Amino acid sequence: MSWTPRPELDGPLAGLRVLDFSALLPGPFATQILADLGADVVKVERPEGDEARQFPSGLYATANRNKRSVVANLKDAADRAACLRLAAEADVVVEGFRPGVAARLGIGYDDVRALRADVVYCSLSGFGQTGPYRDKPGHDLTFLALSGGLSYAAHWGERPRRSGVPVGDMAGATYATIAILAALRERDRTGRGCYLDAAIADATMAFVSPRGGPSFAVANEHRFGVYATNDLYTAGDGETLAVCAVEEKFWTRLRGVLAEFAPGLADPRFDSEDGRRRHGDDLKALIQSALAQRGADLWVAIFEELDVAVERVVTLAEAARSPHAAARGVVAEADGEEQVVFPVLRDGKAMGRFRSAAPALGAHTAELLGELPAANGGAP
Repeated sequence: MSWTPRPELDGPLAGLRVLDFSALLPGPFATQILADLGADVVKVERPEGDEARQFPSGLYATANRNKRSVVANLKDAADRAACLRLAAEADVVVEGFRPGVAARLGIGYDDVRALRADVVYCSLSGFGQTGPYRDKPGHDLTFLALSGGLSYAAHWGERPRRSGVPVGDMAGATYATIAILAALRERDRTGRGCYLDAAIADATMAFVSPRGGPSFAVANEHRFGVYATNDLYTAGDGETLAVCAVEEKFWTRLRGVLAEFAPGLADPRFDSEDGRRRHGDDLKALIQSALAQRGADLWVAIFEELDVAVERVVTLAEAARSPHAAARGVVAEADGEEQVVFPVLRDGKAMGRFRSAAPALGAHTAELLGELPAANGGAP
């Protein structure tokens, strides 16, 4: 009926105990980072399981590796009391409910702090626990919409579009993790825990802010990094190329090659950055015309020789199985799966570990909570 230790865990966060009440992506990804670094993360799931288990993407598997799963019905007094016993031994508690729900369920900060005064408790929600937006429903796209994240275009001459990656959710998870680690460091010094109120929309706005600059004065049409010379193009074999000739020296080398295929690129209008921006539509059409005359692999080889950043757009599977990923050691295998682990190298080795695949629903309920009656959401 208490937290069973895992002596096999290693890493910089070994010995840290994290109780995770979150679901879907932001909260689980935050606690997965902690788990990669050696923390013992216990994931509490409702009897039906985390909704992400039903998604056809591999979201659940990638956001919940290295964890243990406990099933509990938090509306049931016995299950809730058992979870609070776990919370009393946890260093960190993370919840991802809408504001006020955790408190109503009896697992809020005050409930846990009464049992563990120095707990670091993190609520990760869409818009935070305060403010007029706190009760708004939301997902990644609306968090991006209300934080400025969809106001900047990524491609020359196109209106802003969404990313294929859930930028807002990942931003929220990243800032929540940093805040947890900072709070733990402070607890080491002072002995005091704290309550962290992390909002996905706030984190997204922080990610967007370098585009807007001080006083948020940079408009979409003057954004940094969006040039015709820093965009995606289609090669002659249909492959997509990322062309990043932002600095003058790279543009000069790119232009020297491509002007042989599209002579219009030698036009003096494109001599200066200002000219390239003012005549960006014509410039993009000329670059596309040139690149369409040869295949992607040839272009990559030519520009690699010239030290210009031109690369073929690859899939995640191709990236993960590349010689570079292998050399960096950021892809690991466990239980027949491959996953990208915490990707920072320490003393030449990736800090993250892939110890175990995401657990089956409730796989560790009996181990951690004891044999609770099935009607209460416990082990069958």
